[in-house]
Amino acid sequence: MARHTSSGDEFSSLVRNLVHDTKELLEEVIKANEASDKRAKAQGVDWTERHRLCVLLEAAQETLASIPDAVVAPWFLAELSATLMVVRKWRQTAFWQAIEAALKERDSYPHTVGLLHVAEHLEMDGYKTNIVPEVDKPTPDLMIRAIGGTQSEVAIECYQPAAMRGHLKPLTAKEAAKIVEKSMEKARRQIGLRIPGIIVICGYNQSRENLRMLRDAIEERLSKTNRANLWGFWLLTLGVLFKREGSTISFTPTRSAEFVLNPAYFGTVDFEAKVPTDRPDLIKDQLSDLSTDMLLFGIPERRLKQVGLPSSTRPKSPRKTALKLIPEPDRLSRSVIHGTTNQVPPFFMGTGNVNCSCGKCGILLAERIWSLSISDIVLQCPSCKSFNDFPSIAQSGHPAVLLTKGNYNFSKPVILKPGRCVHGGFDQAT
Repeated sequence: MARHTSSGDEFSSLVRNLVHDTKELLEEVIKANEASDKRAKAQGVDWTERHRLCVLLEAAQETLASIPDAVVAPWFLAELSATLMVVRKWRQTAFWQAIEAALKERDSYPHTVGLLHVAEHLEMDGYKTNIVPEVDKPTPDLMIRAIGGTQSEVAIECYQPAAMRGHLKPLTAKEAAKIVEKSMEKARRQIGLRIPGIIVICGYNQSRENLRMLRDAIEERLSKTNRANLWGFWLLTLGVLFKREGSTISFTPTRSAEFVLNPAYFGTVDFEAKVPTDRPDLIKDQLSDLSTDMLLFGIPERRLKQVGLPSSTRPKSPRKTALKLIPEPDRLSRSVIHGTTNQVPPFFMGTGNVNCSCGKCGILLAERIWSLSISDIVLQCPSCKSFNDFPSIAQSGHPAVLLTKGNYNFSKPVILKPGRCVHGGFDQAT
């Protein structure tokens, strides 16, 4: 925590220690960028185009020279403090050599720091987290070991767009949608379509409105995807908590995370997105957005309002699909399901993102299933008696209930679960 008192003594000591620790812990990163950053400053390059560590260190050094009269960019002091926190930990790991090399590069520095904060956030929640070394083929940034389920490894891909690490400005709906689309493309390359994965969008000092815009864009994009291995999105942002108590003001680095679940996710590993109650570092009071420019000119007393605590996605309406009509199958040629009571349809129910209706009369036959739930099964519509086809799909490797060819009578809906498939069309001897 950085404090600025009326005398400035305590605050001066904290900033002095911050500068010392930065030079000690990140000496090689600073040396690698001193000359190029000096040239960039001489050319009047905007700070967003310089190496971010050089900018943070410069803000701390200029604060030392200007207090008690002024504090230079206190949000940068908070960010630098938070950066050193994760650097101290990861310097002690076998990953540090690769991390340090990435930190030296101007373009990869923000992504790497964001990755470390994601790793730290996961470790604090009890997940064993490994940074994946760079190799010739695409790989995710992190791998975590999940608890429970048949698939224990979960891939994490981090994306820090330039729009969320520079000057704070409102995002448009188009910009938010572009950020989400780029992150989806990046995750497809790095994670693939097989193992469970999470996309993390990282940023600094984002307003509630920007985060809401991103969350809406994420939910809109996920409502259109069939990517069954994608768990969802995390929005992880670093900020600064400002507080005044009499003549003392403090600037504390904060980290907020919000999870948005992909309704098409079909894995067997569950994700918990609730706010823990035993974490002393979590902000439990409400927080409000504050323009960082205001910190230079004095802050009025304000009540704190909430921003950025974890929450699950708002429910979206499932996609509607009309099943293909086929002639009545020959006896014992397909797995055919009929309804025998007024409790069906629907024949199948779940919590997924697809509704399947009769291709003739439109009655709902399968409610909120997943695209991988049902394969090679025919449903006879109880209303119009037509035959509706779930075509054969490739087995995904998930546990499956196998139905032999023949007729089946359902008296009530079958409850489907993510990661469990129903496959028909098997011969008696299978």
